[in-house]
Amino acid sequence: MSVFCQPRYYQSIASISFIARHITASELLIIRSLLKNVVIIDYFRKIGVKSAFTLVYSLLFIFGLVGNGGVVLAMAKNRRLRSARNIFLLNLILTDLLLVLTAVPVTPWYALTKTWEFGPAMCRIMPLSNSCSVFVTSWSLTAISIDKYLHIIDPTLAPVTKRQSLAITLLIWLISTLINVPYLLSYELVDGSYYVPKNSTPYCGRFCDETNWQSENSRRLYGTMVMLLQFVIPMAIITYCYFRILRKVSQDMIIQNVQFSASLSKKQRVDAISRKKKVNYILIGMVATFICCWLPLTAVNLVKDYKIEPDFLRAQPFLWPLVAHIIAMSLVVWNPVLFFWLTRKQKRSGLNKFMNSSEVSRHLRLLLKALFPLFSKSLFHIMPS
Repeated sequence: MSVFCQPRYYQSIASISFIARHITASELLIIRSLLKNVVIIDYFRKIGVKSAFTLVYSLLFIFGLVGNGGVVLAMAKNRRLRSARNIFLLNLILTDLLLVLTAVPVTPWYALTKTWEFGPAMCRIMPLSNSCSVFVTSWSLTAISIDKYLHIIDPTLAPVTKRQSLAITLLIWLISTLINVPYLLSYELVDGSYYVPKNSTPYCGRFCDETNWQSENSRRLYGTMVMLLQFVIPMAIITYCYFRILRKVSQDMIIQNVQFSASLSKKQRVDAISRKKKVNYILIGMVATFICCWLPLTAVNLVKDYKIEPDFLRAQPFLWPLVAHIIAMSLVVWNPVLFFWLTRKQKRSGLNKFMNSSEVSRHLRLLLKALFPLFSKSLFHIMPS
């Protein structure tokens, strides 16, 4: 399984099902005798824990939908925001919206009910869409870092065009889809109650799990390959690019600014340097946020894939994976904030005009103030009263 698809709740359901169909009565008695003194407290069954997770996921859904939807509307209405380089940023926002509409509501429902209620088609589509979303996010960040790196190293290089940005974006989506096609073939619904004796109460419902692999090693090999392509390789490229960018900026920015902007005053040159540094820092912040958000879920699913999870994770198979998933999904909230910060000058000129002229914005502003009173002043200060 890809380490980025969804929390690994039922990773061993296929093997459990196989054992349940082939175990003998005497072997079952031995297992029961070994487990009779083992007490496992499933904290995820507690009402307070379920309520807390429901609240957090609800907030993620609202913040993610409003924030990312607002960015899409702003770019649709403001031509100045529709630059070639912002197409990569828009790609991040669209993948966030896809996660908000799929992974954020479906994953907690699946964990709370412990049964898949979305049909066999969604069982195959969900892992594909979620994995594609993260793949596109990581490689869009990679495209941004490479573009910045090339133009910092060679300022005379022609800027990327909209056609080139769109072509790169489509290529990223195409490669992502092809790499993740195996999810359409490997995932299927497993009826857990089928493996329970007829005269007993079913202990579980229907599970969406990877069951169509030839072997466990094949599944692990594919999951490791996807992890490398989704996380390790793009992060290595990004780290290299921004290391070189920061080094180049710190060494040559003042000299280059004097050469190409000799007509500017000292204050103007300092301001220009400061703006360029801030842009780089914000983009680096996007990358750091991506790593911090997705690393916990990556680690959880990886140790589960290779069956080397620590005792605390094994004791709470629902709780900790969902905590890691919440951290990963929080990215859908941070990206819009970083985007508005990155484009704040364009936002004040173009987006402010859109906010003043749009009738919808008045209702949206009232909704935002009602939902987020603590943040409305700081995040939405450009909106008219």
